[in-house]
Amino acid sequence: MWKLKSFGSLRNIYKAGNKRGAGRGAQLGCRGVGVPLPFPACARASCSPPPSASPTPLPHSQGLGMVIRGEGFGEGSPSLNSIPHDPIPSPHPEENFEFLIVSSTGQTWHFEAASFEERDAWVQAIESQILASLQCCESSKVKLRTDSQSEAVAIQAIRNAKGNSICVDCGAPNPTWASLNLGALICIECSGIHRNLGTHLSRVRSLDLDDWPRELTLVLTAIGNDMANRVWESDTRGRTKPTRDSSREERESWIRAKYEQLLFLAPLGTPEEPLGRQLWAAVQAQDVAAVLLLLAHARHGPLDTSVEDPQLRSPLHLAAELAHVVITQLLLWYGADVAARDAQGHTALFYARQAGSQLCADILLQHGCPGEGGSTVTTPSAATTPSITATPSPRRRSSAASMGRADAPVALV
Repeated sequence: MWKLKSFGSLRNIYKAGNKRGAGRGAQLGCRGVGVPLPFPACARASCSPPPSASPTPLPHSQGLGMVIRGEGFGEGSPSLNSIPHDPIPSPHPEENFEFLIVSSTGQTWHFEAASFEERDAWVQAIESQILASLQCCESSKVKLRTDSQSEAVAIQAIRNAKGNSICVDCGAPNPTWASLNLGALICIECSGIHRNLGTHLSRVRSLDLDDWPRELTLVLTAIGNDMANRVWESDTRGRTKPTRDSSREERESWIRAKYEQLLFLAPLGTPEEPLGRQLWAAVQAQDVAAVLLLLAHARHGPLDTSVEDPQLRSPLHLAAELAHVVITQLLLWYGADVAARDAQGHTALFYARQAGSQLCADILLQHGCPGEGGSTVTTPSAATTPSITATPSPRRRSSAASMGRADAPVALV
């Protein structure tokens, strides 16, 4: 009798063995491992007492995780390089067509094949599945580790942005929350007030609890608390800024005056020039600070978008053409018309793809940008997607729908 050390899936093996008729090969699990048929008879499935020192099961790609023990097995999990299957001498060699699978919980499956050849074929097929599962798990672990390291580096880059060592509103050290569209870090006490402002004013996200796709880290590192306060807190008009010890009422009064009433907003350099033309020039110069200031002023009233562009492009078209991820994202958060078309009928998505910017294209699609045929293609937003990958992973989920589209008080076209 052979005893297999296995991390495979007995359920998948059993299904594979029973899907097809006798005399044909079966695909083992999803690994495409050919196994002989008919499936060996299962003589019994019994629960034996668990081993005194059960090995730790490794992750597996699907189904039941099998940790198989045989005679002479040491404690712990077998490695990829050694999955022995030495036959155990039997006093009745003529009946030695059997193999045994034992799970980590002590459950036993005893199979009997019709011949030595069939038994050996099944043992080889099962071990192939075990190896494939282990290799898949190892690859997944490496990818997860790489993703985690990359995200940690991105979050540290956000923390290192100028002014981000303290809360943008009260000065509390080591803020762990962010306002995406303001480009600033805030403490947990101020984050609750920001949430109450509404997503059209402040989109709150946690540095520690939420995922941080690349487009968001680019926005936060490009702006930072120092730039944000030069825009939103240029002139405090003699009012005292709250501190980390201030009450919630004091914080809320300040935050609403700052972002809702725009009492401390920096003035424009050329107030007589239409905002639309200034915005076009700021986007063309790729000046993030100027774009942020103009978008803040646009909330005072309708934005004149007459830029006298012969192709009738909007600032969003221009940002996508320049492949500027940060400005593209800011324009959309502040209400730019994602469906706007130029004189040739092109949307900003056309320009993003022409520029070869996949990030800009992804952002536009997340906000419902129609394609060239006029149909709208919407992809799940970063707030509800674990990663931009097709394979689910145990990554952090968003604590708020901070990436959804909000009803902004001004539309930019």
